[in-house]
Amino acid sequence: MADYNGRRPSDIPVNRNRNTQNNAGRQSNPYSYDDLMRRANGQAPVRRKQPAENRENDIYVGRNPERRQPRRNSYDSYREDISISSGNRRVNPQDGRRANPQPAEYSKGGSRKTAKAPKEEKSGFFRKFMAIVIVLAIVYVGATGYICSVFANTEYVKTESSFNSSQGLVNDSRVKNILLLGVDDKKGGNTSRSDTMILVSIDKKHRQLKLTSFLRDTYVEIPGHGENRMNAACTYGGPQLVMETIEHNFGIDVDNYLLVDFSAFEDIVDGLGGVTVEVEQREAEFINNTTRYTIDYGENVKLTGGEALTYVRIRKLDSDFYRTQRQRKVIASILEQVKKTNPFELVDMGKTVMEYIETDMNSLQLTFLAEGAVLSYMHYDMVQSRVPVDENYTSQTINGASVLVIDRDATARKVQDFIYEKAEIEEETTD
Repeated sequence: MADYNGRRPSDIPVNRNRNTQNNAGRQSNPYSYDDLMRRANGQAPVRRKQPAENRENDIYVGRNPERRQPRRNSYDSYREDISISSGNRRVNPQDGRRANPQPAEYSKGGSRKTAKAPKEEKSGFFRKFMAIVIVLAIVYVGATGYICSVFANTEYVKTESSFNSSQGLVNDSRVKNILLLGVDDKKGGNTSRSDTMILVSIDKKHRQLKLTSFLRDTYVEIPGHGENRMNAACTYGGPQLVMETIEHNFGIDVDNYLLVDFSAFEDIVDGLGGVTVEVEQREAEFINNTTRYTIDYGENVKLTGGEALTYVRIRKLDSDFYRTQRQRKVIASILEQVKKTNPFELVDMGKTVMEYIETDMNSLQLTFLAEGAVLSYMHYDMVQSRVPVDENYTSQTINGASVLVIDRDATARKVQDFIYEKAEIEEETTD
């Protein structure tokens, strides 16, 4: 029979040792036989006793004492019971809502641990990183727009080829060929002969910047105008015809051109603070004796814009082979100096020289080209070549003009290999 608390007599602990004392020094008062009988008959005990704290001598009948649960009357114990029975979910008894979804944790001995809150996602670094990215993107867009406005001062000429030379041309998406033309007067580009013709090849595949000079006396076939010296193409049809002439004779795809007035060349060199090149004694003496400039000779001679222009235009001292070599030396020095110059100074310098430049690239294309040059192309290895190549030409006089007659097929193969394959750096010979 169960008592009013739902407990059976077998559940009541009985202490055999009635004279033991608890830890506080008080004599224990276990249940008597009369108390047990009163409970069995459903009567209330005279007084309610708690089981002795020292349970070494307790006797349990019928149930496993390890499975007994202490009586809980407090609100905290109620919440804990609800948490355990509801799948480790805390329930607010007032409104039935989940107050704490964290699971209860227990130690190996069964005692309950305090539930730890989950670690919050550490997004502070990510937010800072995104903020930096956004700022850099805004700066980049602003800088690109500003540079684009500077390049808008160039003379943009949209070109349309009248000669179908696109079929059979060697090309590679990783190689960009830009023809650099130098003339005395940009506005007269269609009527004056080009004094400088250099093909600048940006080889992203092999990370090389290649300069190929075309000597002006090279005897080639000009589309629609027969055979003549190469610099006559500019007179007949301007930069577009020069590009078509190179494509037709050497089988390479020329993407764009830049026509530069020599006045811009002086401003560029002066804007960079001068260029440093090797000047031979005979070259220095020729300039000192025939021009208003006086320069020294040596391995590292610094030249101003006017001196550099005079240096690259020496004609009567030697052959056109040496002249184009001097042009490539100065261009290489300019590129080296650009690497050391602050980009903002380059932009300011561009404001004054853009009006002397003509091109078939729009301002946005020029902006992307300039950004790529500053970030990547300027750090490529630089190699040089020229046309005619050694052992593939002869000097002849045709129609009273001294020209360089080339083996076109052999020269075309040499030029294609140089531009589209990895070029070896070799010492250039001159005749």
